[in-house]
Amino acid sequence: MDHAIETKTVAGEITSPLEQQTRKGLIINFMLYMKKQGFRPSTITNRAELLSNLINQRVDLENPEDVKFAIADKKCGEGYKKNLVLAYDTFLRMQGKKWDKPKYKPDPKLPFIPLESEIDQVVNSAGKRTSTFLATLKETGADPGEALAIEWIDVDQEKRTITINHPVKGHKPRIINVSSALINRLEAMPKTTDKIFNVKMRTLLKNYGLQRITAAKKFNNPRLKSIKLTTFRHWKATMDYHKTKDILWVMRMLGHNSLKTTLIYIDLETDLFKEINDGFTVRVATSIDEACKLLEVCFEYVCDMEDKKLFRKRK
Repeated sequence: MDHAIETKTVAGEITSPLEQQTRKGLIINFMLYMKKQGFRPSTITNRAELLSNLINQRVDLENPEDVKFAIADKKCGEGYKKNLVLAYDTFLRMQGKKWDKPKYKPDPKLPFIPLESEIDQVVNSAGKRTSTFLATLKETGADPGEALAIEWIDVDQEKRTITINHPVKGHKPRIINVSSALINRLEAMPKTTDKIFNVKMRTLLKNYGLQRITAAKKFNNPRLKSIKLTTFRHWKATMDYHKTKDILWVMRMLGHNSLKTTLIYIDLETDLFKEINDGFTVRVATSIDEACKLLEVCFEYVCDMEDKKLFRKRK
């Protein structure tokens, strides 16, 4: 082999440019197949990366048993192994083949819910684009893939709403009310493409990972390193349930199709706020002027009853 043209793979093995080109072609064909089958762009990217992982390990993709051993030997969680199985299963379907899939079931764990002050420390420590993206996650409770797909047309500056028009698999489209502060931050972003956050998920994750570590050191708080992009969604759902005690509202806000998926936030809220008195002070507004005055002192609108508007505020 001509050592002058040898290169290294991610796994550190020597491979020729010709072999690299063959692997690249395989991944491209895999991605084209998924696109034709109607897979979402985020799923296509994720499964292509997972298949690349197996390829870089020199796993024989033509031998399902070899793939099983490679996945089983990986030092990673059950969730990642399950995703590897899904990626390889899609690859076999592309070839018109089947296999006896191994079964991996992620261990159920309650997600980490940080303090709002910790959320804000991470948001404010990031660069402009990442910081705005994190602030969007915090206020909308959107999945990271959904937030990354937000377009300028989805933002209504006058009504202060963001429409989640590109939900991830299993989620519904929805409209979320946000603060004027977030609208102003979004409007300050460069309008060079239809999408607000013109960046690939891989790049975003890399930048955020580094900025999160920097924030943890800056504030001497190792908990900040546990704040993943999905943590913002869990935090938003838990806080909204605490404020409203309306699990159906939280379900709609998250875009869930099934209430079963949302019920976890009842347990999270109970554990986090079990020492707090959840009593409310209730007020009735009979006019727009009275309603405005209640909103100015942090009362929340609840519903209409007998042509009157009911408001409440935690004691």
